[in-house]
Amino acid sequence: MAWTLTGVGIGDGLAMGKAWVLASARLDLPRRRLEPHQIEPELKRFQEAVEIVSAELTAIKLAMGQEPSAEVTALLELQSIILRDPLLVAATEQRIQNDHCNAEWGLLQQLEAVSAQFDDIDDPYLRERKADVQQIVDRILRAMQGEAGLEEAVREQTNQDEEGGWILVAKDISPADMLILRKHRFLGFVTETGSATSHTAILARSLGLPAVVGVSGLFNQIAQNDIIVLKSKEGSVHGALNADDQLVYKHQQLRYADDLKALEDLKQLEGCSIDGVSVLLMANIDLPDDVQIALDRGCDGIGLFRSEFLFMNRSTVPTEEEQFQAYSAVVRSMAGRPVTIRTLDAGADKEVSALHSGHDRPANPALASRAIRYSLQSPDLFLSQLRAMLRASAFGPVKILIPMVSGPSEMISAREMVQQAMTSLRAKGLAFNAKINVGAMIEVPSAAIAIDGLIAHIDFASIGTNDLIQYTLAIDRTDRSVAHLYNPLHPAVLRLIEQTIRSCHRANLPVSLCGEMAGDAELTRLLLGLGLREFSMHATEILKVKRVVRNSSVTSLARGVGRLLKLPDPALVRAGLSALNAKAEAVG
Repeated sequence: MAWTLTGVGIGDGLAMGKAWVLASARLDLPRRRLEPHQIEPELKRFQEAVEIVSAELTAIKLAMGQEPSAEVTALLELQSIILRDPLLVAATEQRIQNDHCNAEWGLLQQLEAVSAQFDDIDDPYLRERKADVQQIVDRILRAMQGEAGLEEAVREQTNQDEEGGWILVAKDISPADMLILRKHRFLGFVTETGSATSHTAILARSLGLPAVVGVSGLFNQIAQNDIIVLKSKEGSVHGALNADDQLVYKHQQLRYADDLKALEDLKQLEGCSIDGVSVLLMANIDLPDDVQIALDRGCDGIGLFRSEFLFMNRSTVPTEEEQFQAYSAVVRSMAGRPVTIRTLDAGADKEVSALHSGHDRPANPALASRAIRYSLQSPDLFLSQLRAMLRASAFGPVKILIPMVSGPSEMISAREMVQQAMTSLRAKGLAFNAKINVGAMIEVPSAAIAIDGLIAHIDFASIGTNDLIQYTLAIDRTDRSVAHLYNPLHPAVLRLIEQTIRSCHRANLPVSLCGEMAGDAELTRLLLGLGLREFSMHATEILKVKRVVRNSSVTSLARGVGRLLKLPDPALVRAGLSALNAKAEAVG
C-alpha cells in the first residue's frame, strides 16, 4: 500500500527516482577491551583516520575549484575546524588511554558527551551544529573501518544503473558529502534529521536541489532501490507506488520540467502587469557569490544583502577592508542596479560566534540585544561596517537598511552613527555618496503600528515579514512545536503590512517587502492588491513571481484584496485568496 511521510520541504521541486540509502557508520559498533601494549597502536590508528578525513576535506575543496559558493566553502571550513577541535580528538585519545577501549568506542562515547552539551543550548542555530559533529564522527569511523571513500561507493552503486535518477536517503548529509553526491545524478535528498536551518537545508538551497528534511520513520519505510517521490514544496515523500502511481508522478515531473523551461523565457521581460503597472523584482543575497544567480534570474537589483553572513563561521569579525571588498564586489557586479545592504542582524536564528562567548548568550535571543540594538551597543563595530558600506557607495547606488527598528529613537541614533562614519571617511579623503539613503526594516509590530512617527527619519522602508509574523503572533519560528501556528495570512499580519504600505505611499516614501512572503507566488496578487510595488526574494523565486505579475491586473485586485482584509480567520483568508487567484488566472 502506498505511503506518505512528511517533513520540512526545502525549495520547490518534484523528483522521482530510486532510493540510495546511506547508512550511518555509527551503527552496531562493538566495544573492545585493549591490553596495555595495544593502546599506542590504537591511538595511531585513530590519528591516522583523523588525518585521512582532513585530507579528504582538503581534496574536496581543491577539486571543487571555483564551483562552490562562499557559503558552501564556509560550511566545509567549519567541518575542518570541528575535526581539529580538542574536545573531539584529544578527548577521544584520553578515553582510549584511560578506559583501554577501542578507538571507535571511545569516539562514540565522546560524541555522546559533546551531543549532550549541544542539547542544552537554547539557540536553535547552534543546537543544529550538533549534526556537524556527528557527520565528522561518521567520516572518522569510515576511515577507521577501512571503507572505500564515499565517492567511490556511490560511483560503484549508481553506475550499475546508467539511466540514473537517484534520490539520496540518509540520517543526515555533511557539506562535504553533499558536494560529492551531487556529481552522481542525484535528483534530491531526504534526511531523517535536520530543519530549515540545518546545513543540509542551506546547501540544498545553495545547490538548487529539492530536499525534504526532518522526516521521522524514514528508515522503517525505505529500502535500497525503492522507487520514491519527493515533493519539496509540500515537504512530502511518497513510496510503495504501483505502476499507475509512477506514471502519474512521471507526468507531474515532466510538467514541472516544462514549467521551468517556460519560466526562462521571462528573464528578459519587464515585471509589468497587464494594466501597465511596473513592479520591481529584487533579490535577497547572503554572500557576494550569490549575485551571479540573481543576475541569471533577471533581478532588478539587490533588495536585501544580509551582511551578517560575512561574520559567520569564523573566529574573528571581518575587518572594515574585508567588508568593503565584499560590498563593493556586489555593487560592481550589479552594474548600476541598486543594492540595499542591511547592517548586522546578529542574534536569534543567525548566531555569530565571534561576537559572543558561551556564558553571555541570552535566554531568549529573538528578544534580546540583536540587530540595531547590538550595533548601537558596539559603536566601533557599527562604525566599521558603516564606513565599509559608505565606501562601497562610491561604485554604484547603495542603500543602508537598519534592522529591527522599534521606533524613531533607534533611527535617530543610527543616522548619527552614519554621519560619524562620513566624517571619518572625509578625514581620510575616501570617496562615498554623501546623499546615501538610510531606511528601516519594519519587522517589529511597534514600528508598523507607529509607522507615521518613523517616516520623518527614514528614506525608505522594507517590510521584513519573517520576524513581523513571529513577533505579531508570539511564535518562535525556529521551534517546530509551534511552527504550524506561523501564518502569513493571519488578519493581524496583513493589516500591519497594509497599514505600513498605505502610510509610506501617503508620505511618498519608497517601500518594499523582503521576507519569505515576497517569494511565494501564491501570495503575489495579495501583496499587489495591498499596494506593494517592490518585492525582494530568493533569486530562484523571481521568475515565478514575475509570471504572476505579468498575468495580473493590479487595478482589479485592490477591491478583492480589500475584502480579504475584513475576514477574521486565516483559513477564510486563504480560501478567499485561492478564489481570487483562480479568477485572475482564468481571466489571464
